[in-house]
Amino acid sequence: MRITQLTALARDEAGGGTIMGLFWFMLLVAVAGLAVDTTDGLRNRTMLQATADAASLAAAIDLPNQVTAVNTATAYAEDNMKTGLHGIVLDPSDVHVGKWDKATMSLDTASATPDAVMVTVWRGDPNANPVPVQFLRIIGLQAWNVRAQAIAQRYIPECLREGLISRKMVDMSSNNYFTNEICIHGQQGVDIQSNNTFDPGVIVSMYDLDTLQIPASGFDTNPGLHEALREQGLDARMVDHIDDIIQGVLDRDPAVTPSYIDLEMDVIETQPNFNFDRMEPHRIYYVGCKPNQNLVIPANSVIQHVALIADCQITIGAHATIMNSFIASRSGGKTDNGTLNRGDANIATAAGVQLGVPDNCAPGGGVQLFSNATIGTSSSTKIDGVQMVATGEIALGAETEGINGISAQAGGNIDMTSNNMFGLCQGGVPGLFTAWYYRLVL
Repeated sequence: MRITQLTALARDEAGGGTIMGLFWFMLLVAVAGLAVDTTDGLRNRTMLQATADAASLAAAIDLPNQVTAVNTATAYAEDNMKTGLHGIVLDPSDVHVGKWDKATMSLDTASATPDAVMVTVWRGDPNANPVPVQFLRIIGLQAWNVRAQAIAQRYIPECLREGLISRKMVDMSSNNYFTNEICIHGQQGVDIQSNNTFDPGVIVSMYDLDTLQIPASGFDTNPGLHEALREQGLDARMVDHIDDIIQGVLDRDPAVTPSYIDLEMDVIETQPNFNFDRMEPHRIYYVGCKPNQNLVIPANSVIQHVALIADCQITIGAHATIMNSFIASRSGGKTDNGTLNRGDANIATAAGVQLGVPDNCAPGGGVQLFSNATIGTSSSTKIDGVQMVATGEIALGAETEGINGISAQAGGNIDMTSNNMFGLCQGGVPGLFTAWYYRLVL
């Protein structure tokens, strides 16, 4: 009897569906948990990466001050992911300052000249704030450990050391020759006529290659152009610093004042008709101008080791020589309605002017021209290691082989005449004023 009962019990399938139901329920919970909890983990990973990117870029702006950089990084991390919601995602010990090595893709934290900041943010056990899971606890998982890392670097694009950078268009005439990796960039495009030659390593770039304007036979009649083309965004950032640089020189700020200026000497204030023969080297001259006045540097003058700042237009007379000097016009060419008139060159050169020392851009000897409107050079100007920064347009005219080292940034167009050679100087422009650029390298 007992054997019969046991056999019947073994064959009884009542309740089998409950077991299968439990199995499928657990499986569905696991699948749902994998979807929900994994999505939450990925969401936190995305937030952490955005936080790491923002914190490292903000910290890089504060270099080389390492203490400030660390504080900035942690502050940005807190702003992006509040401690009350996410815990502390960035501990100061996870901010590292060093020099970025592109070749090895590594950060040298022992470098005395740091240029990069590495930030590692966590939602995990290291910071006691892992991302909790809900459904996956059924399989024993309690939380996700999620991290993200970013490295931001401050740098100066090579194109700015010697090149022509416009926020608008670069308009290039014919029969020009470009060599030694010089850069030509028009953020809104480049217009190139025929018979220009571009050596290997030269860059011609714009934000969108569709804005390149060339004749129908442009690639055939401009050797090397196709290989030189790049699509990139590159802002003429120094344009935004013209007023700051000029005022910094007037204030004798050592951070921006050229090294050939004696910071212990007062600024000499004068009028446009002052005697240039009595100009003292190593001094700063501020020329106050009445309405409709212009400052003319006399023909055949030799100006060196000075900073000359005027509130009116500046004309450099024929066959004058300017060396180791900072020349700036603060005149904005205001019209009756208060808008900026960029039509007149606020700094202009007459025939035969020599700007800079013809020494293949050796240290020293360079010239900086800063204008709140435009800069224009005559067709017989010789340019040797010259920086030009203008709120408006820059118009370049120079004799053949007369441009040996130039760094030009314009808020307007850059116009280039024919029959010139660019990039003959291999050392970069001496005494270059630069604005830092920032990028994520990892």
